[in-house]
Amino acid sequence: SSADEALVAVGAGADTVLLDNLACQVIPRTGGGLIMVGPRWGVVLGTLPQFMGPYTDAVSMEYLPLSAPTLDFALQV
Repeated sequence: SSADEALVAVGAGADTVLLDNLACQVIPRTGGGLIMVGPRWGVVLGTLPQFMGPYTDAVSMEYLPLSAPTLDFALQV
C-alpha cells in the first residue's frame, strides 16, 4: 500500500487506516480518520518521535515485545 491509497481510504470514509512498512517521511496528512503507523522496522525508542506528528494517532512498536529479556522458569506441582 502507499500513502496515496491511505488518502483514498480516508476519503472513502475509513474510520482507521494502518500505514504499515512506510517510512516516516511518507506518512500522509489525511485531515481526518484515525491514523495508526505500524512500521515493522526502524521504530525504537530513539526513533519514535520521527513517526509521531499531528496526523498520527498511534504507533505500533514490535521493538518492545521483541526486545524484552527472556525469563526461564519451571513449576513443580
